[in-house]
Amino acid sequence: MLIVEFTEKEDAVFQQAVEWLSSKLAYTPASFNQQKKGFDIDPLTRTFTNEEGTSIYLTAKEFDLLHFLMLHKGQVFTKDQLYENVWGFHNAPEGNNLTSFIRKLRKKIEPSPDNPQYILTVWGVGYKFNEEKT
Repeated sequence: MLIVEFTEKEDAVFQQAVEWLSSKLAYTPASFNQQKKGFDIDPLTRTFTNEEGTSIYLTAKEFDLLHFLMLHKGQVFTKDQLYENVWGFHNAPEGNNLTSFIRKLRKKIEPSPDNPQYILTVWGVGYKFNEEKT
């Protein structure tokens, strides 16, 4: 931990910088709509609302994965890339952990998990968020 003390003038400049950055970096929650039904994810409150308007509980990592894929809609990510970007692992764990994780997430967010509309599998490569659903 680092503790820094400012003079009054330095503190005032610091506060102005923080306020300016806050105004420039104001974040608007992402909203994804399909026809007239809403599909919403709010990164500020970390909430997910399905097409029927029902709030669905997602674990922290389920939310992180969904949010990451939605931010990069249409882009295909390998297992290694997802583990690195969402979990912070530089080497992907062995086994079917990610496949199982994606299956559980699809059961929560997809109208028909066996025929996914949002998180798509790109066989032999990885996963992507369907750019046509936003």
